[in-house]
Amino acid sequence: MKSERILELMARKAGKAASREELEELEQLLAEHPDYRFMETVLDTVEAPAPDTAVVEDGWAKVEELLRTPLPVASKRPYWWAAAAVLLATVGAGMWWLVRKKQPAELALQQISAPMGSTIKALLPDGTQVWINAGSQVSYDARFTGGSRDVTVTGEVFFDVAKDDNKPFIVHSDNLAIQVLGTSFNIRAYGDDQKAEVAVITGKVQVMMRNSPEKKVVLLPREKLVLSLDKRTTIKADSIPHVNFRVQELAASKDPDVVMETAWCQQKLAFMNETFAEVARKMERQFNVNIVFEDETLKKEILSGVFEKEDVNKALHLLQMTTGFHYRVVQQQVYLSR
Repeated sequence: MKSERILELMARKAGKAASREELEELEQLLAEHPDYRFMETVLDTVEAPAPDTAVVEDGWAKVEELLRTPLPVASKRPYWWAAAAVLLATVGAGMWWLVRKKQPAELALQQISAPMGSTIKALLPDGTQVWINAGSQVSYDARFTGGSRDVTVTGEVFFDVAKDDNKPFIVHSDNLAIQVLGTSFNIRAYGDDQKAEVAVITGKVQVMMRNSPEKKVVLLPREKLVLSLDKRTTIKADSIPHVNFRVQELAASKDPDVVMETAWCQQKLAFMNETFAEVARKMERQFNVNIVFEDETLKKEILSGVFEKEDVNKALHLLQMTTGFHYRVVQQQVYLSR
């Protein structure tokens, strides 16, 4: 029945799992049956809760049960439809994340990892070029089958995406999803950082946040989204952290040839108005060391600079010129003090 097909396609659309052909089919069906367009309004206005695998699967089972229920004919917009719309709204947003979660078991995934102290450049099956920063990993379907090219990122990766109008390129991290057709951008999403960033160099991208999938942010060239993760101790460890974000221009550099957000691709350590704690994490990854603050007040010092081809001792010596501190290096351990 066409009504069942409309519901099915709306569920796939709400769950971000619909292919281009399915979206076109849905539009055609809605054009033929305009009364059903009210469903889209319901889906857009009902706020979806944070997706949990069990909740999503249970909700989808209820939608399927509704699909098997005969449609009442007494009303133009019966309760059957309203109930289905609400279920789709509450479940649909989580479906897309559930699909992503199940992908590793269903697809032949390839993984590329860059160890601490090194970066890797690689070519994906579609011609997309990737630069993988130290301590980062990229996972993807070796064949890029399906209606989209899905890539999962842990850490920091720069993408120069091969254009394919028929197959969107989607990058997933723990808290973000970025969709593009052809562009170049940087994503930084290390699990131990308090923030994640998406910086666009060319083209444009659409960013969706896991706990607010209805909010879609479009970034243009030289714009970046900064996502602050507030991992509050009052919530369960497995729950989704509270998320705040802002959109801003890329950091300005004295050197016009240096983009601060992507300087690492050229083996440069670049930072602009960042805390010593943030810079220390970058140094740990680039130099494969562990930095210990013996004086906690040092963490709040604000630093700026661009280092190229320096080792950890040279980098620390240069930082000493603007910030008063002492350091000592014992094998792979770096100790900082006043």
